[in-house]
Amino acid sequence: MSGHISRAELSAAERSLRSRIAQLASGERFLHGSLSERIAKCGKPTCHCAQGEGHRSLYLVQSQAGKVRQICVPKAWQEPVRQAVGVYQEIRRLLDEVSALEWKRFQARKR
Repeated sequence: MSGHISRAELSAAERSLRSRIAQLASGERFLHGSLSERIAKCGKPTCHCAQGEGHRSLYLVQSQAGKVRQICVPKAWQEPVRQAVGVYQEIRRLLDEVSALEWKRFQARKR
């Protein structure tokens, strides 16, 4: 099994998957992590949150080397961060599909 694969060895579906991965990886922001929305009360007795509504905040959460790290996402950045996390998840899904095809190809050659 060599490191490089020629386009002739790929099905049209796999070429399409690989093309989409390249487009996303080169043209979009992508960010590994998950988003966690939290609701907290600030403690001020006259604040609206004292009535039960709470303050909403969005956190980006990552696990790296077995440690969880998180950062609060400012309101102005929430939509771009949501999109970047979505793009990462799409790239990951597409990579898993390509990997499954490669697995099948490897199994077929092994026989």
